Amino acid sequence: MKGKSSIRVLTILFFSVLSISLVCGCAKPPKQEIDAAKAAVDEAINAGAQDYATDQLKATQDLIAQMDSQVEKKEYKAAKETAIQAREKALEAKSVAETNKAKAKEDAQNASNEIKQNVDKVKGLLSEAENSGVPAVDINPIKEQMTSLETSMGDLDGMMTGEKYKEAIEKTNQLKGQLTQIEQGITDAKAKHEAAKAAAAKKRGKKR
Repeated sequence: MKGKSSIRVLTILFFSVLSISLVCGCAKPPKQEIDAAKAAVDEAINAGAQDYATDQLKATQDLIAQMDSQVEKKEYKAAKETAIQAREKALEAKSVAETNKAKAKEDAQNASNEIKQNVDKVKGLLSEAENSGVPAVDINPIKEQMTSLETSMGDLDGMMTGEKYKEAIEKTNQLKGQLTQIEQGITDAKAKHEAAKAAAAKKRGKKR
């Protein structure tokens, strides 16, 4: 009896160990969930998440790193759950990026249109100053500034075409500052010219 009991115990232990070995041997990384998570991250990045959903993308990348670590440790169940979370966070990052990018595009387009209108306005003021007789020595440097600014406008158009809306907004702010300086330069040149005319007229009056 004891011999049979020992054999029975050994048999049970053998099949228990065999079952555990089979389960461990069949355990594999959750490839489907991992692939889905990483594909979602790529979609988020392509949607502009690096610029327009940085917090959400960072959270996604942290989850991906956690998932990779779990796979390396063969914690496949945990890795599967993390992969699902990473995919959901990546989809959120994509959605936020698309919304923020659309808003940035609208803001950049409005700012670009405003700059172009202001350029036309300042060019009109420059033409008026030149026609009113402001000396070339004062007007030419201002015209050179306008030429340089209009060249920069080409850079702005390139940014809009390349969907670099944040850069475009920064560029419009820079151009606004330059336009303000140019407009002030025109005002100063006209004031200087008018003062010179008034002084000349006063001098002629004294001679009479």
